[in-house]
Amino acid sequence: MEENIIIEKLRDLLARDFIHRKSIETELYKSEERYRLLLDQLTDAIYLTTLDGKFAEFNKAACSLLGYNEDELRKLRVQEIYANPREREKFTQIIRNHKEIQDYEIQLKRKNGELIDCLVTSSVRKNLKNEVVGFQGIIRDITIRKKAEMLQRGKDLAEQANKFKAEFLANMSHEIRTPMNAIVGMVHLLYQTPLIEKQKEYLHAIHISSENLLQIINDILDFSKIEAGKLQLEEKYFSLREIVSDLVNTIAFKAEEKGLNLITQIDENIPQQISGDPLRLNQILLNLVSNAIKFTQQGEIKVFVKLIDQHNDRARIFFSVKDTGIGIEQKKLTTIFESFTQAAEDTTRIYGGTGLGLTIVKKLIDMLNGAIMVKSKLGEGAEFLFELDFKVSKEKQINTSLHKEKTETEFVEIGNCKILLVEDHPINQLVTTEVLKSKWKDVQIDVAENGKIALDKLGKNPYDIVLMDVLMPEMDGHTATRYIRNNMSPPVSEIPILAFTAYATTGEAEKCIESGMDDYIAKPISAEILYEKVAKCLKISCKK
Repeated sequence: MEENIIIEKLRDLLARDFIHRKSIETELYKSEERYRLLLDQLTDAIYLTTLDGKFAEFNKAACSLLGYNEDELRKLRVQEIYANPREREKFTQIIRNHKEIQDYEIQLKRKNGELIDCLVTSSVRKNLKNEVVGFQGIIRDITIRKKAEMLQRGKDLAEQANKFKAEFLANMSHEIRTPMNAIVGMVHLLYQTPLIEKQKEYLHAIHISSENLLQIINDILDFSKIEAGKLQLEEKYFSLREIVSDLVNTIAFKAEEKGLNLITQIDENIPQQISGDPLRLNQILLNLVSNAIKFTQQGEIKVFVKLIDQHNDRARIFFSVKDTGIGIEQKKLTTIFESFTQAAEDTTRIYGGTGLGLTIVKKLIDMLNGAIMVKSKLGEGAEFLFELDFKVSKEKQINTSLHKEKTETEFVEIGNCKILLVEDHPINQLVTTEVLKSKWKDVQIDVAENGKIALDKLGKNPYDIVLMDVLMPEMDGHTATRYIRNNMSPPVSEIPILAFTAYATTGEAEKCIESGMDDYIAKPISAEILYEKVAKCLKISCKK
C-alpha cells in the first residue's frame, strides 16, 4: 500500500516535471523564434562561424548581402567571400590578438562576382569552458556610401583643380597684362611723336602684335570661364543697329588694310530695341567677322541681319557672316567648333590664333539658347549662320545715354585737377603719367608705390581722384580703398577711386565695386577709355 503511494507520488512528480520541461521548451522555442524573427528583420548581416570558417548561423540579410541561399551559404567558408584572401588572414589575426574588431572596412565578393564595400564588427565566440570555438559579427553594406564618398572626393578634387586653374589664369592674366599695359601705353605715346615712315611701320607691327597677344589671352580666359560655368550673361535693352555699327567702326580698319570690302545689311523690320546681352552678341559677331577677315585675302565680308519672326514681345533674328576666303574642308565642318580645332593642319602656323574663337562663339550662342551652323567649300569662302531669340521693347526710342555720355566727356577740360596714381610698377607709372599729360597738360599727378603710401599722401594733400592699382606690395588696392571709405573723413572718404587691374577674370569688376571703388579699367589700358573714365569721375567731383 505504501509502495503504491510512493509510486503515485513519483508519477505525479514526473508528470509535473515533464509538463514543466515542455513549458520551458515551448518558451525556449518561442524565444528562439522571436530571436530569429528579430535577426531576420535586421538589414545588417549577422553571422556565426566555426574556427575553420564555416557559416554556422546567419540571418536573411546575410543571404541577401552575399547573394546565396541558406543551403549554399552553409557550405561556404568565410575565406571564399573575401575579395582579397590576404584580408581574411589579416582580419583573423587582429581578432585573435584583440578578441574583437570594430568598424573594419573590407571588400567582400558576392555570388555573382560583384564586389561590395562592407563595415565589419566581429568578436571571438567561446563555449562554456571559455574555449574559442568560432567567430560572430555584423556586416553592414557601405557600397553606396563609399561611392558617394568617392563622388564627393572627385567633386572636391575637381573644385580644387578649378580653383587652382582660376588662380593660375588670374595670375597669368596679371603677369601678362602688366607688361602689356606698358607696351600699349608706349605705343600710344610714340604715335604722338614725329616719326619717319620706317618707324611708323615698326610701331604698327608692335601695335598689331600686342593686339593679337591680348586677343589670345582674352580667348583663353573666356574659354576657361565658360568651361567653369562662371560666365555670367546680362539682360538689358539695346539697339542691334548700334551693335553692328560699333562693330564696323571697331574692325573696319583691319578689312581696309587687306583691301577687303566690309558690307553690312540690316533688315529694316528689326525692332529698334531688343533685350539680351549686347556684350556677348558683340563678342560673337566680332569673333566671326575677325575670323572672316583673317582668312580672306581678297573680296568681301558681308554681315547680314534679318528678322525671321516677331510675335507679341518676342523676336527671332537671323545672323549671317559670309566671306570669300579660303573656305573649310567638308570633313572639318563637323569639328570646326571644337576646342583648339582649326580648319586645316597648317592654319595655326600660317594665320595664328588659339583655335578657341569659334568654340567660344558656339558656347556663347548655346548659352543664349540659339543655334549656329556653317556652310563652306574649300577655296570658296565660308558662311556662318545663327539664330537668336530676343525680347522686344514696346518703347519707340532707345536710351542712348551711354553714347551721349561718351560725346560729352570727350570735351571735358579738367584743368589743374590733382590726381593720385597708386601703382607699384615703375614703367606703368611713367606710361600712365605721360598718357594723362598728353591729353591734359596742366593736370598734377602724384605717385604712390602702394596703398600704405597712398593713405599717407591722402592724409596730407588734397586730391580730386585716385587711380588705384589692385595688386601691390605692403597694402593692395582693395584694402586701401576700404580704409579710405570706412576710416577717413570727408572729403577724402568720398573721393572718386578708379581701379586699374590686370586680373581680367570673372567677378573682378564686382570685387572692385564692393571694395568701394567707383569704376574699373582692365589692363592693358586703352588711352581713350582712361580719358573717358577719368573725365567722367572728375566731372562728377569737380564739375568742370
